[in-house]
Amino acid sequence: LKKGFVVDILYENINKKTKTNRTIGISKNNFEFLSSNLKQLNNFSWPINKIKIFNQRNILNESIDFSNESKKKFFLIRYTDFFNLLERACKKSKKISFKLIRNKYLENLAIKNKYDFVINSENKNIITKKHFNKMIKKDYNSLAFTGIINHYKIKNNTATQIFTKYGPLAFLPLSATKTSIVFSVEKKYHFKLKDIKRIIFEFNKNYKIKKFDEFEKFDLKFSFSRNVFYKNILCFGDLMHKIHPLAGQGFNMTLRDIKILNKLIDEKIKYGLGIDESFFIDYKNKIHHINFIFATGINLINEFFILDSKLDSQISKSMFKILNRNKIFKKYTNLFADRGININY
Repeated sequence: LKKGFVVDILYENINKKTKTNRTIGISKNNFEFLSSNLKQLNNFSWPINKIKIFNQRNILNESIDFSNESKKKFFLIRYTDFFNLLERACKKSKKISFKLIRNKYLENLAIKNKYDFVINSENKNIITKKHFNKMIKKDYNSLAFTGIINHYKIKNNTATQIFTKYGPLAFLPLSATKTSIVFSVEKKYHFKLKDIKRIIFEFNKNYKIKKFDEFEKFDLKFSFSRNVFYKNILCFGDLMHKIHPLAGQGFNMTLRDIKILNKLIDEKIKYGLGIDESFFIDYKNKIHHINFIFATGINLINEFFILDSKLDSQISKSMFKILNRNKIFKKYTNLFADRGININY
């Protein structure tokens, strides 16, 4: 809108909004970009300035401590709060139209359309099935359990990640009295919700829990699209890359894609150029290999901890002691988590 575009948001189905307790972690750099465009974001977000990583053997002493009282590492926000905030902002604008369309409309859109460009982030529509169906895929053979614990009030600005033998368990502060849980569990354990709650109690060292809000679960799968665009249609968001949640980087990758897209559009406008094929090629060249390297790196971290758990955390126990004392490692780990690999763009 700031660049003078008129925007249509196309959707195929009218469904009631699903109630969810899922949360989104946003890195500091991405949060600054978002909040500059969405002023109310601060009112719905909770800052985190410490990150502590444990393995199962070392639960009483953090293996790696990324802490800085004066600097915020990332921000947590409820998915529904974030979605509603964006939806309200869009509906306030006279230059944004929401259009309910049929599948036939999308088929015609892929053949010939009136738009400068189209952003497709839907993983089941006809455009995706025909033009973005070539994927690199991996099944993690795991389930993610997500929910919120309600607890007594504390100073709650430290995120904790514990690599258990069942999978990574994250405690992510949402307020002084609420903390989000993300527990990725290998399917071979056949856990029920009562088992998940028992393990949360077992590894919880910081909270006096009052109650659990409703938990959700979903399959964990990796996918990475081989195609970035078709004609003037971009593959975007989770459709472009879906990764393991252990590092909280999935949505942050999409935000980095948005920033790069934003800059490329600015460059076209600056030089009086239109949105043509060269724009889509430039975008692909900027993001595709970088995103694949980053996503593959997350997969390697997950594979390492699966192996480490089989060896009773013997590798991480000694390695983490070294890494925790390494200031250069901590500096660049923080930098990559905040800005991604392409830190200079």
